[in-house]
Amino acid sequence: MSDLEDLRQPGKKARPFPFKKARALVFALVVALVAVGLAFRTGTGTPSSFGLDAIAALCPLGALETMLGAREVMLHPLLLLAAMLAAIVVLGKAFCAWMCPAPWLQRLVKPGKRKADGASTVSDSAAEADESAAANLAAEPGAHSCSRAYEQRCPTCALDPVGGARDGLQLDTRHATLLGALGATAVFGFPVFCLVCPIGLTFATFIGLWHLFQFNETSWGLVIFPAILALETVFLRKWCTKICPVSALVSLVASANRTLRPHVRREACLRSSGIDCRACMESCPEQVDPHSARIPECSKCGACVEACPAQAIDLKLLCRR
Repeated sequence: MSDLEDLRQPGKKARPFPFKKARALVFALVVALVAVGLAFRTGTGTPSSFGLDAIAALCPLGALETMLGAREVMLHPLLLLAAMLAAIVVLGKAFCAWMCPAPWLQRLVKPGKRKADGASTVSDSAAEADESAAANLAAEPGAHSCSRAYEQRCPTCALDPVGGARDGLQLDTRHATLLGALGATAVFGFPVFCLVCPIGLTFATFIGLWHLFQFNETSWGLVIFPAILALETVFLRKWCTKICPVSALVSLVASANRTLRPHVRREACLRSSGIDCRACMESCPEQVDPHSARIPECSKCGACVEACPAQAIDLKLLCRR
């Protein structure tokens, strides 16, 4: 029996925490909280502005746009912005994985392939890469071309540098969108990005449907909002990593985050045994490597924890590195 097969045998190791189910539950609770606010008129709001009356967890981008649009610094939005920035320092980009509807909408439009037993499979491109690497190893046993967690061992794999495509602080097209959104708000005097924000549009659609069924109220929003969401989820598949200005702003602040970060037990990691396992990086929607010391893009989704065949990764409450 191979080492990897042995690692996957039932009873050998405890099952990792079911992060995907937990994220689905949290998002369902968020939707339920919005529904409770509508049903009982408590004014709890939506993820763009959760709270009670004047006290709300205002979207940090929304707070900046509010002040830029008004062309003045206002105490209330400033205090709410400071509170949200402090929350981001503590929790990092957790909102992106646990509360934002965009990833769930994308899964709804294009769900991942599944095996017969219900387990998720790797993407076609990853599978093709694995087959190609296996063929190269078979043709040249000494060649260093292994990828993922193959049974073959490569003496240099444990020594090779490992890194995700988005390790460290990233300044990319999202930040250009962020500057454009803030600039447009300053010019036109109102929060321009809020018109197309998938977070706001998702819950605006939800509220519109609620009013339709409860009060028989109709509006053009029930047509326009889903159309914009469809554009963002179907045609702009890399919205979260290439376009979203909320993600850009949050990632800048999350550079100071040191809590709830993935920690790799290096003695248990397959790379320490010479196996070029990259399951953690390939499963990460943010394309970061949990081995890295700088991963402000980490959204605490736990995908790397669930994907690790050696169960060598966990989320540490406090990380000092």
